[in-house]
Amino acid sequence: MPRLRYIDDAEKTPRDRQMIESAQRTGAPDPRVVSIMVRNPKAGAAWVEYWNKLLYDGVLPHKLKEMCRIKISVAHECGYCSTVRSNVAKAEGLTEDLVTGLLGEYAGDDRFSAREKAALRYAGLFKQGEHAIDRDEVYAELRRHFTDEEIIELGLFCAEVDGVGKFVKSLNVLP
Repeated sequence: MPRLRYIDDAEKTPRDRQMIESAQRTGAPDPRVVSIMVRNPKAGAAWVEYWNKLLYDGVLPHKLKEMCRIKISVAHECGYCSTVRSNVAKAEGLTEDLVTGLLGEYAGDDRFSAREKAALRYAGLFKQGEHAIDRDEVYAELRRHFTDEEIIELGLFCAEVDGVGKFVKSLNVLP
């Protein structure tokens, strides 16, 4: 049982309904999380809108961001977040076999591109803490595979996954 209640049907605005329906279609964010977040019509709903833009829009491929999201979610041992899958990423070729691969020794796995491996390394370092990413060599490696615009998006994405993931885990929303 979640620690905060889901929004009741009678409380839902048209915008709430649209956000929840979008989450049902895309698979991420999970509709249950959206049904909690929209109970705060300003900050919670604004976060859902921001998350959708960060996850589905932008310059990085959605599949790449979804792989990083899963890697960070598994690292903070969130059984909920690590089992949610984006239907969009699935359509882009993210299979459970690839998910298993990204959690293992992906560095030598030729199913992942050099760019994907660099993003996964960064996501792993990000989860370790600011001391792990606050190094010139980390950004030198990123620049070999990503533009500055892409690095900004990757960093913001990892920050959202790590920070909001901790909050969502604490809400006790079960898959």
